[in-house]
Amino acid sequence: MKYGGRIVSVLTGLILVITWDFIYYFVLQYPVDLKVDMVFTLLILFISYYMGKHYDISHNTLAALRKSEERVKLLNEEMQHVLQSIDEVVFHTNAKGEFQFLNQSWEDFTGYSVKESLHKNALHFISLNERHEILRLVRQSVSMKREKTRMDFSYQKRDGQYRWGDVNIKLNYNENGDLLGTVGTISDITERVHNEEELMEMNETLAIESQKLSVAGQLAAGIAHEVRNPLTSINGFLQLLRDDANEKTKEYLGIVFSEIKRIELVLSELLILAKPQSVTYKRINIIETLEQVSKLLNTNAILYNIEIQTNFHERELYIRGDENQLKQVFINLIKNAIESMPHGGTITIDADINSHNKVQLIFKDEGVGMKKETLDKLGEPFFTTKTKGTGLGLTICLRILRDHGADIRVQSELGEGTTFHILFEGVQASERRKREFLQKQ
Repeated sequence: MKYGGRIVSVLTGLILVITWDFIYYFVLQYPVDLKVDMVFTLLILFISYYMGKHYDISHNTLAALRKSEERVKLLNEEMQHVLQSIDEVVFHTNAKGEFQFLNQSWEDFTGYSVKESLHKNALHFISLNERHEILRLVRQSVSMKREKTRMDFSYQKRDGQYRWGDVNIKLNYNENGDLLGTVGTISDITERVHNEEELMEMNETLAIESQKLSVAGQLAAGIAHEVRNPLTSINGFLQLLRDDANEKTKEYLGIVFSEIKRIELVLSELLILAKPQSVTYKRINIIETLEQVSKLLNTNAILYNIEIQTNFHERELYIRGDENQLKQVFINLIKNAIESMPHGGTITIDADINSHNKVQLIFKDEGVGMKKETLDKLGEPFFTTKTKGTGLGLTICLRILRDHGADIRVQSELGEGTTFHILFEGVQASERRKREFLQKQ
């Protein structure tokens, strides 16, 4: 009750006054003095009311304080529950860098228990080779009175495993600018660091591959100029020698001529790789191009008991590119597929457009397939699995596809065949066709 203390105190005062009057007037038989009696009664009631009011205020204050304590306790429990449930490490240190608080994630993060880590310096858990650098960064932040700082660091877990962490620190100062302590979080970024390292390695590998292609181009230009002219002279003089040669010599010269033709083939492909080709990019219907290529190679495929099947979901799929170069790519892929199927089979060509407006082409064969080691080297200059291959055909195809902004992916397993997935950016039908359509309406 809000006024319970005042009511009880006033009633107690009345009882005291009545008891006093009874004893004073009826038991001791003193004469009645109303003025004195009235002043005494009012004084007692005033004191009773004041004491009751003070009691009520104190009681209400204590009740409110108890409720506040309960709310604070509940908030602390909730905060502790949240802090202990966070995957990141949450910490608090004093001005010396000694841990004052650590959540439960610290144990998973480092392998050390929270109990044994409290009141130890944070630098104790950081790798020796980074300790001085982190200390320098913290001192620099304190000298510049920064409120926040962030850094990456490596550390060693209790089991000896090295990991990487990302720490966000909030620095707290007093009114004089002296450091009071820090609070912050630590995240495990080991996987991210490893991914970045792998990406760097991939970039280095791509740079090496690009350098190889550049060297191949430079070699091609040099070989074309330095070898082709004397080779023509050698071929001419050998032709003259063959006219007067005996049968045995003619047989040997035939082998020489066949090898000269092989050298010329290598030189031709090297020139394609090195010399910038004249290309004309325009809208082309890739379906028509694929149909022409499949008809061209169908006769050759039949000789090897191979069937070329086409599966086109659309009759018109437009991309922007050079038709002659793309024919060269498709012919190379189909010829490789034919050569990989010595016992016959089926080559399937699919063409469709996906939800991202990408034209997707799939060349699938039922050939001997490739090992992972072979698949990883696919497209490298001069790498080939054929006895008479130059190792430049697929390299040229990849360069053409790259110039067309196409993505290529290869899947292959031994005995399971090989599949080439090629993605082109799709384009709309030509404006001329749109106008013709509108005119017909």
